[in-house]
Amino acid sequence: MKGYLVIAVVIATLCLSTVQSQISRDPCKYFTCENGRCFAPNDVPRCECFTGYIYNPVLQTCVLLLPDPCAGFSCGNGVCIAPNGRPICECDPGFKFDAGRIFNKCVRIPGSEV
Repeated sequence: MKGYLVIAVVIATLCLSTVQSQISRDPCKYFTCENGRCFAPNDVPRCECFTGYIYNPVLQTCVLLLPDPCAGFSCGNGVCIAPNGRPICECDPGFKFDAGRIFNKCVRIPGSEV
């Protein structure tokens, strides 16, 4: 009876070892990498994103790379910010954002001294 127990333990150990080696051979098997390709240097899965996508570590997948809404948007005396994806200017002291049809940038507040 003892011999059968030893054989059963050896078989169970070999099976477990085989399963573990199969898992380590394909670390990308359970790694979601939408819009990209999974690769695994040193058995650590990573995403290589397709053109136009960027890796989002929170979502652990590739997401669409949106253009910078502030690209080409000059505020003058301020800096462009884009809450909700729309460019506006955060103006320096003594200036205010003029979203008019002509300026669309920071203009001096009348009477302010800078």
